[in-house]
Amino acid sequence: MKKGRHGIGLAIIYIVIGGIVGSVLGHLLAPAWAPLGKSLLTVGALPGTTWSINLGVVGIQFGGWLELNLLGVIGLIVGLFWYRRGA
Repeated sequence: MKKGRHGIGLAIIYIVIGGIVGSVLGHLLAPAWAPLGKSLLTVGALPGTTWSINLGVVGIQFGGWLELNLLGVIGLIVGLFWYRRGA
């Protein structure tokens, strides 16, 4: 069966789910071993800050960040392998 854009979208979903699950596990297991919860990479706005555009009549705010820990990176890799194995 031919993989098109649907295959790429499904791969991204698997990778994101793997990263989220790994990151949550990292935060939960951080009290047991501190390096699991340590942030390896933080990209974007700091949590709680936003980018805003104020046009006088309409205001728009955007905010978000990406923070990866050790188990989050492992989760991304497992998500990729999970996708490849199922394909």
